[in-house]
Amino acid sequence: MSLLASLLRMRAAATGNAVVTSQLRHLHLSDRPLMMLPLEQTGPAARPLAVMLGTDPRHPQLLVAPPSGSTAPMLGALAATVTGYIDEHQQRSEQIPAGTNRPARRCYTDAPQILVPNPKTVAYLDRLGRDLRFRPADTDIPAQHGVPCLGQWLTHFADRAEIPGSCALVPLTGLLAMHWITGQSPVEDEDLALLLAWIDPPRDAASGRDAALAAEHPDTHRPAGPATDARFDTEQLAPLFEQYARTTAQPRALQDLERLLAHYLQPTWDLMWQAYTLLHALPEADGTARRWNKERSVFTDFSTYLIQDGRPQAARDQAVSAAVGLARREEATAAFDAERAMDDPFARAELRTAGRAFAGTVTTVDADRFVRPKTRRQWRPMLTVSTADPVSMEPGQLLACHAYRNARYKICDIAPGSDTTQVQLEITAGMGPESRPNYNVLPDPGDLLTFTAAPDHYRLPEFPPRNQTPWTHGGPPPEHPDHEGAER
Repeated sequence: MSLLASLLRMRAAATGNAVVTSQLRHLHLSDRPLMMLPLEQTGPAARPLAVMLGTDPRHPQLLVAPPSGSTAPMLGALAATVTGYIDEHQQRSEQIPAGTNRPARRCYTDAPQILVPNPKTVAYLDRLGRDLRFRPADTDIPAQHGVPCLGQWLTHFADRAEIPGSCALVPLTGLLAMHWITGQSPVEDEDLALLLAWIDPPRDAASGRDAALAAEHPDTHRPAGPATDARFDTEQLAPLFEQYARTTAQPRALQDLERLLAHYLQPTWDLMWQAYTLLHALPEADGTARRWNKERSVFTDFSTYLIQDGRPQAARDQAVSAAVGLARREEATAAFDAERAMDDPFARAELRTAGRAFAGTVTTVDADRFVRPKTRRQWRPMLTVSTADPVSMEPGQLLACHAYRNARYKICDIAPGSDTTQVQLEITAGMGPESRPNYNVLPDPGDLLTFTAAPDHYRLPEFPPRNQTPWTHGGPPPEHPDHEGAER
């Protein structure tokens, strides 16, 4: 947690109301998302108890697994609903023209989006997907054909949830906490009911704190899944499980279980749509559209993979694939932080308190500076910025400024002083050619600017091909020479 976030959390605790941090939404929200609210049954790993899901807030679909026996019918119905929702987004595509380093290709015009209440639900869907994608499909039951495919899609969505800026599978508590800060702990912010009580309290509540205290009352509080409340398990769920086990009228017991779980899940279902309404009302940041286009591209690529290959994802990552995945997450984190800083004043202020951005006054501008790195001279203006912020960056780092979005600045020198630090910056991009210079990227002396890391400053490291990777790290198997001297 940054210094600024800690200060605002203390302010929220003192006033009793949540503090708005960002008035721009940095993740795309679909007009028709698939809400998913699963419950996990205690006992076997990833065994579902119930799932409430749908795209209509007034008509959710409830799927309930029997307390014992096969969960195949319930999983078949879940697979049909989820894959049906995905299929709807595979009906229309568009031609993407060729780019500098990429040929022309087709891409779906939209992509599916699943919204869940909290990060624990993301982890549960990951476990469920890993379990289902390796299950052999029962060829005698047509409804079971989609269960392994459901596992592959759930694994894909869970993997995308680990990428900052991705919006394929979004926990609502995390997205709400990106825009509001409450007076409770970050752990309590993962409870959707408490978090919404702080952010959007009922009209009769004196404050968000009072609404949160009322929301956590044991008689009315509903955990948002995937685990159920221990009191609910003991007092209501366990008797129905026993009734189902000892009665011959199991369909009647299952109907009673469905009514109980529908009553149990409905309040959280309503809270999820309340959170969606609040977030959807926020205007999108400029970088949101670019990230959604990336999500559409990833969805298209994975759909193509399932059609052309179809093998489930590996049970475990090899060393190189794990390193590549980690590098991609680091790249996505750096890019998302930088893009948020370009769009959002709060993100810039938060980075300044951590030394990852600085604001200062332009003192000098050398607009007539040219360099000749090879054969043709290039226009490279230089400016000096005086800042009182801590600067923990290094010379050579590429920076961006929200006031000149297309320009890039390279740190040439950092000269700390007693009160201020002088930072020399060279403009390296956005000036146009020498014949048609773009003077709009030149600030005037006295301008107050904020500089952050450029969204494109991070580069993926180069990884060796498989045939040059040691077998201990997933490369080709080692050669086994004949031990001719073993018999001697």
